[in-house]
Amino acid sequence: MVSQRVLVPERRETRTLLPKDARMDALVNALIAIGLLLILVLIIYLIDRVNQIEKETRKVMTTLSEKSTRSTAPFMGLSSRKLWDTMIGRGNEGLDDQTLAELRNQYQVVLSKHIEALYQEGFKDGQRGMSGEPLNTKVVTTSKGQVESWIPSAQANALYQCGLSASQTPETQWEPLRASMDEAGLFLFSKTQLEVGGPLSDWLMPKVAPVDEAQKALGTGNSASNLATGVAVASGASKANL
Repeated sequence: MVSQRVLVPERRETRTLLPKDARMDALVNALIAIGLLLILVLIIYLIDRVNQIEKETRKVMTTLSEKSTRSTAPFMGLSSRKLWDTMIGRGNEGLDDQTLAELRNQYQVVLSKHIEALYQEGFKDGQRGMSGEPLNTKVVTTSKGQVESWIPSAQANALYQCGLSASQTPETQWEPLRASMDEAGLFLFSKTQLEVGGPLSDWLMPKVAPVDEAQKALGTGNSASNLATGVAVASGASKANL
């Protein structure tokens, strides 16, 4: 038998090739999509950057406005506890060293007036037979304007009690009161880095210089001498008239 071969036709894969113009269109569309995406990203970045610049500008303008207001306000707009904290170095409120030094010089007047007011308040209450708890805040008037002063309650009460006791105690027995006042004053001035010119009691509770016997005798002698001279002059004038 003769074998017969059956021939099967080979299958060839057919590929659909895009025309040249279609491929170019696809490439252009892809480039356009990428370009639009880049533009969108750029726009988002620019918007975010503009917002940041606007925030920074507002912050700078606010800072400049606050500084301008501070420069015209008494004591740079500080008062009460904030003023005290700045003077003791607990916070500088954004002020430079030169400004703080000038502010401290002005504050000395405020502190002195506050101390005097507390002592006088206690003295007057004692004269009226009253006693109370003093406030540790006081509105003080200066050449720069009015400002609210604040000092610790312990020192405020000590100064008030000095005035209260002084009104009810003879001056010869003021020494313990003077010591208490000087202690409170030293604390306040040293805490605020101010120079203490002398004991506080020398200003508010001055000592009366005693008159010794020699001065009394000298004063009596001068009075007698002046009286004798006046009598002699008067006698001479009477004789001349006669």
